[in-house]
Amino acid sequence: MNHLLIALDFSQFSPLVENVGYTLAKKINATVTLVTIVNKAIDYEPIVTGQVFTDNWEARQYLANQNLAKVKLAHSDVETNIVSFIGDPKEDIIDLALKNNARFIVIGTHGRTGITNFLLGNTAEYVIKHSTIPVIVVPYKMENH
Repeated sequence: MNHLLIALDFSQFSPLVENVGYTLAKKINATVTLVTIVNKAIDYEPIVTGQVFTDNWEARQYLANQNLAKVKLAHSDVETNIVSFIGDPKEDIIDLALKNNARFIVIGTHGRTGITNFLLGNTAEYVIKHSTIPVIVVPYKMENH
């Protein structure tokens, strides 16, 4: 059976990545691993969730799981496994795809350039350059620019 990995970061562009990934999954009759990796290299501001957590990383992962569960529910016609953890998205996306025998990785871009790209890195670019699995990249702008 076909399998693909859809990597979401829940930025404003994530719904585009989600739609492309699930459209492909339906067309090739694939199961999905839906993943969010909380970037351990980025210092986050404390967040308010209404829950009590021992640290901000735990809160981020809780929110990631909540968001992934909503996406899974919205695509209940496709067999989906959700995964989230704290790590390095650049390497962990590739490792997880290999571990799950994914046929494709679906990932989005943010369109960062210059110093922002240098400071935050470009996960999609890294995955494209280092993955041995085909990568489907969803551009941050779906119109001509």
